[in-house]
Amino acid sequence: MDDNKSNYQDKNIDDLLKLTSEEKPEKPKKQKFVVHIDDDELDYSSSKNDSSSDSASVYFSNYKGKRAANTSYGSKKYEAAKESAPAKPASQKKKKKRSVGSKFAVVLFALILIFTSTASYISISAINDILAISTSKDDIEVQIPENATYDQIIDLLADAGLVKRKYLCKLFAQFRNLDNTKKYKYLSGVYTFDRSMGVEGMLLKCMAAPQTADTIKLSFPEGWTITQMFEKLNKYEVCSTDKLYSALNKVDFEFDFVNNVVKSEKKYQNFEGYLFPDTYDFYLNADANYVIRKFLSTFSNHWTDEYQKRAEKLGYTMEEIITIASIIQKEAADTDQMKIVSSVIHNRLKNSVTYPTLGCDSTSVYISNYVTKVVGLAKGNEYMSYYDTSAIKGLPPGPICNPGDDAIEAALYPEESNYYFFLHDSKGKIYLAKNQKEHEANQVQAIKAGGN
Repeated sequence: MDDNKSNYQDKNIDDLLKLTSEEKPEKPKKQKFVVHIDDDELDYSSSKNDSSSDSASVYFSNYKGKRAANTSYGSKKYEAAKESAPAKPASQKKKKKRSVGSKFAVVLFALILIFTSTASYISISAINDILAISTSKDDIEVQIPENATYDQIIDLLADAGLVKRKYLCKLFAQFRNLDNTKKYKYLSGVYTFDRSMGVEGMLLKCMAAPQTADTIKLSFPEGWTITQMFEKLNKYEVCSTDKLYSALNKVDFEFDFVNNVVKSEKKYQNFEGYLFPDTYDFYLNADANYVIRKFLSTFSNHWTDEYQKRAEKLGYTMEEIITIASIIQKEAADTDQMKIVSSVIHNRLKNSVTYPTLGCDSTSVYISNYVTKVVGLAKGNEYMSYYDTSAIKGLPPGPICNPGDDAIEAALYPEESNYYFFLHDSKGKIYLAKNQKEHEANQVQAIKAGGN
């Protein structure tokens, strides 16, 4: 019995080994495996000639002895299992590497795109600042301080939103030699800019000479007010009244005499009296600061050190002398009368106890004819309470017009007299009086001559 069993087992093993070598897929030579056959699972009831391999369970394990999953060797289940769990091909590993590489490429492309977009935006902004391409024409006021450099001006332009790339603008200014302080002088003032000018145009506007060839010659008579002057400048397209008033009231002009100009809320215009009347050549569409500087510069040349010393000797300030001169300019019928009119004003100012008011009609006419029409009736009435020399004591808060040299000299060098009153008839003849009684008699004479 044992021999038969042994022979049967040997035969069965040989058949299994043969089947394994025929049906099993070829394995790599280095891989080793062990075959385990359980005796209990062999079918001894079948005949010796029926050695079907399906009747046995075959287990494969690797060389290290770990047991593999149950597999019916040579059956459809085994082949299905082999197909369902194939080894990962090399192409899949390449795909994984390619996927990582693709992500890196996308990130790199995004970074390049961001960089180029940012660089393009900065470049376009810089070009707009310099060449003024596709820019707004909205007017923006910028106040330039005294002795400002190109560097400081560009900072102010950037703060106002007129340029976006100020550092590139500064490099451009250096390239264009606009930083040359010996060649260019930037003047203080309130300037009106728009982005369509470009940074170079804005810097040039802050210089002494306007960049235009079109000029016009205009004359301004002695005794004209700021209102009259500005209306004429606007009419002949030199500069708008709005810009002129803005510059006049906001700019600290660099002339020495400006420190002696009294600034007061009671004054209609602080610089009334200092826009010297003369004939000027102006550029058309000129900058307001440039226009006003021409007037002030002329006054500065006319107000000499001799005038200043004479004013101090009389006990008056520059502002008081110009105020007296402006009244003389309006009250005298001609230059020959100026010094006698000046003497009446000086006499009343010296005897303010007896004659507390000047009683000059020209000061109230200044408000009614030139100020009220600009500021309105309510504000005009307020100014009238400050300027009406029939009601207030002494001089008004400031000049009432812009006097010429003759009036200024008359204010500084009045004729000596004892007169305290004067009036004119319709022909411009002057009547002088030492007291109220004589003055009333002169009024009768003036009426007979045709009225005052």
